[in-house]
Parts: sequence; C-alpha cells; structure tokens
Amino acid sequence: MPLDASFSAFLDEKSLLRTASLSKLKGTRIAIDAHHWMKVLTPKISEPFQAVMGGVPLTMEKAIQQELAKFKKAEITPIFVFNGLPMILTQSPQQLVQNPFLLEIYVKREEAWKVLHENKQGCKQLFEQAGSTITSSEFQHNLIRILRENRVEFFKAPYMAWAQMAYWCQAKERCVHQVQGPNELIMFEHVEVLILDFRFETQEFDYIIKSEIKRALMQDSQTPDSTLTDSQFLDCCLLTGLKGQIKHPKHFNHVQFVKIAQTLQKFGNACDFIMSKPPVEGPTNQQLSKNHMRIRAVIRHSVVFTLGGQCQPMTHAAARDPSDESERVPCNLSDLWGHRLPNILYFFLCIGAIQTQVLINVVQNQMIETIPQMDTEDYRQLLQRILPLRTQIAHQLIQQLGERDEKYFIRGPMTCWRWFHAQQAPIPQPPPIKLDEWNIMHHDIKKLTKNANGTEAKLDFLFVVKHFAKNASVEKTYMTFEEVVCAIHLKALDLLGYFTHLHGGPDSNEPASGVSGFSEALLKTDAPEFSEYSVLLIELFRTKALTAQHFTYMKPDPNSGTKSMDPWARAANGQPMGARDLTHFPQLKLPPVYMDSQPAQQSAYESCCLLISRIWSLLPMKLNDQAWFSDVSKDLLAFNTIVKALHKTLRNLIEVVAAVLFLESRTSIDPYHYHELPQVLPFGQESNTAMGIVIDYIMRGGAAECSNRAARIQHLKNRYPCCADVEGDLMKGFRFWMTVETIYAELSNDSQTIPGGLREIFDYCKSMLRIMLHRFIDLGNNKAPDDTYSEQ
Repeated sequence: MPLDASFSAFLDEKSLLRTASLSKLKGTRIAIDAHHWMKVLTPKISEPFQAVMGGVPLTMEKAIQQELAKFKKAEITPIFVFNGLPMILTQSPQQLVQNPFLLEIYVKREEAWKVLHENKQGCKQLFEQAGSTITSSEFQHNLIRILRENRVEFFKAPYMAWAQMAYWCQAKERCVHQVQGPNELIMFEHVEVLILDFRFETQEFDYIIKSEIKRALMQDSQTPDSTLTDSQFLDCCLLTGLKGQIKHPKHFNHVQFVKIAQTLQKFGNACDFIMSKPPVEGPTNQQLSKNHMRIRAVIRHSVVFTLGGQCQPMTHAAARDPSDESERVPCNLSDLWGHRLPNILYFFLCIGAIQTQVLINVVQNQMIETIPQMDTEDYRQLLQRILPLRTQIAHQLIQQLGERDEKYFIRGPMTCWRWFHAQQAPIPQPPPIKLDEWNIMHHDIKKLTKNANGTEAKLDFLFVVKHFAKNASVEKTYMTFEEVVCAIHLKALDLLGYFTHLHGGPDSNEPASGVSGFSEALLKTDAPEFSEYSVLLIELFRTKALTAQHFTYMKPDPNSGTKSMDPWARAANGQPMGARDLTHFPQLKLPPVYMDSQPAQQSAYESCCLLISRIWSLLPMKLNDQAWFSDVSKDLLAFNTIVKALHKTLRNLIEVVAAVLFLESRTSIDPYHYHELPQVLPFGQESNTAMGIVIDYIMRGGAAECSNRAARIQHLKNRYPCCADVEGDLMKGFRFWMTVETIYAELSNDSQTIPGGLREIFDYCKSMLRIMLHRFIDLGNNKAPDDTYSEQ
C-alpha cells in the first residue's frame, strides 16, 4: 500500500530525501522488508520461461547470494522480515478467488502456449509478459531456504512485517539499529528514520527522517512553530491516499499533502475532518470514518511478537489520551486479525516451521482456492479428492486448540471457495482423530542409523517404517531432537493410513501396530535416496492423479464450461474428432518408426511418453544458475500444478503434526533445536519440470541423428545447457524408475489404488523406457530384452 504520489512529490519539493555514506551503517543490524527487497531484486532474476517451468528462477539463488555478499562486505547485518498471517478479509472471498488480474495473466499464458505449439515467433515475449509474481509464497519459501543456508537472519512476523520492524525500533526494545523498506513504513510509530534504498555501487544509502517531514509540513501554516503529533501524521498519510492493498476513498486523494496536515491541526483528528465534509455520491461520511478507523487500527494496533516470547498488540487498545477518540480501537482486535493463537504457534510461524496457509484455514474457518498455474479437470478432481485430508489436517490443529480454548469448538462448518464455483461450499467436519504415540528411544536411533559402510542413515519415511512400524504406544515423551523427527514422520504416515492398528489384547491398553500395503510398498523399494519421492508417488496413485492420458484443459471461469478435446478422441464411427487443438497440445512428435504407424499405436506410444515424463518430473535435476531457454511443456506444467497441490498438502500435514506434538508438550528438547526442524522435515522443496522435459525429448526420438552414446549425451548437453550433469541425472532417473516399478508391483493388485488405464500401459512403458534410454546411458542388465536400439 504505497503512499500517494503527492507524498513523494512533497519529499522532493522540500529536499527531505537525504543521502549518506554507507560507511555510517558499518557494524549495524538493519531490519529489511523482505517482500519489498524481492520486488526490487526482481529485474535481476527475470526469466521468460520461469513460470511455465513450474519452479523458482534458476538465477534466483546466485542473484540473492551476490546481494548478500554486498551486505557482508559493507559489514551490515541484515534481518529479513516476512509478512505472516493476513488481516481478516473485508472483501468477499468470491472477489479474491475470481481475481481479474490472475485471469488476465492466465489468458496471456494460453496465448503464448498456442504461439509456441504453432512454431511461431514471439512466445518468449508472451511468456515473459505473463510471468508469475516474484513475491509469491513459493519464492518466499525459496528465499528463506537460501537465507538459512547462508546463515543470514530472517523473521516471519505473526502478521504485518512493517509492524514487527517498527516494534523493534522502540528505544526500550531496540534490537535493530535501523529499518529499510518502502516509504509507507514511516507511518508506523517508533520509526523515526527510514532507509529507502541501499546503493552499493556508489557506497551510499537514501533515507528520510520523520521529524523533519512533520516540521516541513507545518512551515507554511499559520502556526509554523507547532508540530504534528504521530497520530496526526498517520491521519495525514491515510487521508492523502494509499495505493494497493488498503485504499482510502478517492475523494480525499486530490487534496495536497501539506493542506491536509494543516487542516488536521484545526480539527485535531481525522474523524472530525471526515464528518465535516459535505456529503457526496458514494459512501456516507459515517462509512468513510469507519473505514478510516479500521485502516488506522491495522497500523496502530498491529499484533507483533515481543522479545519476551508473547504475541500482543504493538500499542494499548485503550486510548492514551482519553479525550482523543481517534486513538481508540474501533472494534475487537479479533475482528482485524482473527482468533488469537497460542504463542508456540506464532513462534513456529516466525521461524518458518509452519506455513501461513494452514493457519489461515484455521483462523478464518475457510479454504480459498485461487486460479492455478494450469487449470485442468484433473486438477479440480484432485482438489476434491484431497479435500478430506486437508480438512483433517486443519481439524487436527483445531481439535488441539479446542482443548485449550473451547471457542474453537463453537464454530460453524468450514467453507471452501474455489475459482470455478460461483458460491462457497460447506465442508463436512471430520471425526476427531487421536494419533498414537511411538515408542522410540534415542539409543536405538543412534544404533540403527549407523550403516555397515560407515555412513549414517537419514531419518526419513523409509527409516521409521523399517525400524519403528510396530512400536505404537499410548504415551510417550520425546527427549531428543532425533526422537522428535522420527515421531513426526511416524505420526504423519499414521494419519495417511500407512499403519494398521489392533488392540493389544483384553489385558493390554497398548495398541499393536503394523505396516499397511502402502508401507509394504515403501519397504520393498529399500531406496533411502527416494524415500520422500516414493511417498509422494504413492499418494499420486491413491488420489488417481497419475494418469497416461492427456489432460482436459478448462477455462478458469465459473460461467464457462469450455473444455479441451483429447487429440486421440474418436467419434462413434471410429473416425478422429478433429485436428489437434494447438492451444493445448503441441504437434505430434514421435520416433520415426511410430510416425508412420497406425493411430492406435501412436496413441499408445504417446501415452507411454506422457506417463514416463510425468513420473520423472517428480525428481529435481542438477541445474546451473542460468535462465532456462530450452524446451517447455504444457502437459508437464499441468502435472506440476497437480503435484504442487499434493506436495503442499503433505508439507502442511508434516508441519501440523509437529505443531500438535509441541502443543501437547510431548517433548522437552531445547527450543534452540526448533530452528532446525524446517530443514530436516520432508516435502520442503518442490521440483520443476526439467527432468520430465529431458526424458520426454529422449522418448520422442531426440538425438536420432547421433551415431553413438557419447554423441547423444553431448547433444543433450548442447540442447539443455542449464543441466549440470545430464548423464548423472539420467542414471538417477532410471534408479527412481526402478523404485517406481517396485511400488507399482506391490500396489497393482489393488484396483482402488491403481486404475485400469495405468495397468494397460505400464508394462509397455517399462519396455520402451529401457529401449530409448539405453541409447544414452548403459543400463547393463536392466536393458530391454528386445532392445534394437542398443549400442553394438
């Protein structure tokens, strides 16, 4: 919500923008608005194909490390502050989910795909115009990861980052020397000096001083010696007008900044000034006054995390001066921020151990689904299938909060808003589930993690299933960090149905646990390298999200029933329904032997390519820090959109299980270890589509002109210069495929898990992958028996 342009014009006119040598900040700690910092950094990491690759920019980490190096060289200690939970919505959720801006971006991206599929020029520019928002949650998550790895401090505010930064500026609590961010930060109490920009190239920084601004505002008044109070200065800024998130009524925006300041001196506060205005068409003066007070309360009484470990309003709710009605909070704070959460949850949020989304669902009692990267019928079906799990995750937290505060039980059913529905839908409340504890001992963990070759096993899903699946218990306190990590993995798997539970017998209160079919499949893989990806794959099987058919693309509009038509669709007489729709599907490309074959054979082989590339895209590739300018795939982006929804749901599950464990006081580990949790828990980093793109190129006959394996690998390196280790990644991909075959074999007898369509094509995929991949890497004894493409 940047201040109106008249504020910047006033600073320029009065020469209030100051510049100083960067050396003056040597040895200081500076709180930096991470959202604003990323926006400034955006031009340095802009990549045309970033959004359609399904991940963060490949150049992002290098660019951030270069910026961090500048702070280190200047001997400045930055603390990056992120926004936390949003304020309670004042707009309808329907307006949020059916965002015209997101719809416009989606339409531009669809146009770019069509240009690409028609082999026309200009798709790069169109994709760039439809790029994703650099400050999305995915970018923030990646920035936090980079900051952790570089040992740079960060903090996620419970609500507004600006308020947290302002709180740190108090003389009593001062833990930073200065703050840096956009000009609206100057509105906050305690922010006397605001750094607007670091100019490392010239070794200077720009800043403004609040007292000088207030003094300059009154220079031309009838009482030039008088000064504005902080309260009046805030009113002055709000009445001048804000752009962006919080908007003030437009009929005040035309008034000059100085004139408003002088008028406030006359009226004393903004409410009296607003009520004195003659009525105009639109909102009444009473409505305008109420809106002003709400915005004012957001700034003056924002909730912050104190140095004492408490979450509370930055200022007192009661008026400091009883005669100043403008200082009173116009409504209950819960009307602004939602129901208060326990301090431990705010602490988890502040250190990045729990994401905001699941807490928003709990606080606001609703789930909101906005327009995705790629809207398909398959994605919509997935959302419906994982809705019970997502609801259960939220209610695991609600149930625990209800034991602390019964208000969490006195609530209506959770509702769901989606971009393709005109109305909200109620969500049935799930039954309460009390998860078992697990009898895990630290000395057992230490003994079991020691491998025969001297290495140490990772504490992951495979490890806990292999060693602790039968150790369910009624009560347990986890004494060490390793015990906590194992317990979180076990509890998450338990909620997903990876264990069976029987009563220990008539004379026993202890449950008897064992492995279910899903855990059996995980155990059979015996591949710690792919433990996390194996669970993700099993869940894709269970949710029917992994198919070998083309996706059905939808228009993200509740009033439109437009769907794409499968390019292999046939009419009742068996004839093709029409030519490929190049808006959604690229022109058919298969190995030469299939291009002249019958449509049924072509369709079967393309299904094989789709399934293999989707499965391989679950894995990350080792990529260089340069922008991707190679192939992109709409199909893989659509699948990536599906995977991300499931991936985030599983991460939310992990985080909520961890939070409940701490809320129940089931551990006595040192709080210092809390900071380590986000790094060791699974589903922390999503993959892009690079691995799927490369294997799809191979499966469709890429590098056919090359005569030997070495030439083909070199061809891939030239075609995909971002790939740092093509041969190594192909070997890793095939090892994962072997794991996939093991899981499929174990689950294939369950028709509820493996649909018939996959059964028909999977064996064919096993054979064709070996034939095509053996042309690039030596598969040894794993090559296909009838491999006519293999090296002689």
